[in-house]
Amino acid sequence: MATPHGPRRGSLQFWPRVKARRIYPKVSFWSGDGIQGFAAYKVGMVQYSATETRKNVNLGKEIVRAATVLEIPVIYPIGIAFYKNKRKTTEYFNIKELPKDLKKDLKRKIKIKTEEYGKIPEEFDELRIKVTNFPRKTGLKKTPEVFELGCKLELDKVKELLGNELKVEDCFSDGDLIEVTSITKGKGTQGTIKRFGCKLRSHKAKKGRRRVGSIGSVMPRKVDWRVPMPGQMGFHQRTEYNKLILKISDNLEEINPVQGFKEYGLVKTKYVLIDGSIPGSRKRMILLRKSKKQKKEILQVQEILK
Repeated sequence: MATPHGPRRGSLQFWPRVKARRIYPKVSFWSGDGIQGFAAYKVGMVQYSATETRKNVNLGKEIVRAATVLEIPVIYPIGIAFYKNKRKTTEYFNIKELPKDLKKDLKRKIKIKTEEYGKIPEEFDELRIKVTNFPRKTGLKKTPEVFELGCKLELDKVKELLGNELKVEDCFSDGDLIEVTSITKGKGTQGTIKRFGCKLRSHKAKKGRRRVGSIGSVMPRKVDWRVPMPGQMGFHQRTEYNKLILKISDNLEEINPVQGFKEYGLVKTKYVLIDGSIPGSRKRMILLRKSKKQKKEILQVQEILK
């Protein structure tokens, strides 16, 4: 069998390749109006059948494609973060109306001084909503994650949202194109062959076969940063663009297998079906945000093949 060839793995845009600071992502750029993003847990993958409506070879034919199932957790706004000149200045928290169980779980994550604390500045350029999810509702044994969502609403309207549950329908709808940010699967320290896709050396090669041939010249006496070297692989924050939302529904019978999803179980709240694959492992929180293009594609799901 011939040796397979392909482009080098990974992009030099992300350097150095280090582990992510936390297991759920952090987004610094948002787009769109209203609430500009949402969060979900990765469940697994299924197949679906649909009639192709996009202009390609299969136009008008029935196709079968892969899709990713995301479970939408219960999300509550707990505060507001204020930014001035792209830097966070102050934060304001109000958790009076949160459920008692959620308040107990939040104490494991953040230091709660009082039910309402912080300051609202007189001047600010941007504000974002500080939210927390409620993993108990989904049946996952996880500590609530606290994160920020982009928001383009007036301050008075944001204050009214505090303590009330957010709904995914207020942010996304069927046919939207979104950007998905998550932490990829961690694979530990790997060599140059697996990490960068370098070619295997001859079986007579000196000092090993799964190594690069040369790491540079004698002078200058340093190794260039572009030379493939062993190191951390996976558990990086990555973003995929223009992912199509096929369906947002709370009809759990059409998505749940009898035995449940592998290494996850049954979906207990609303779910989102996204065309194609998404980086990250099961039970990992993923951030969804509105795409810059704000374009809609029509691809109606006829049947979900479990």
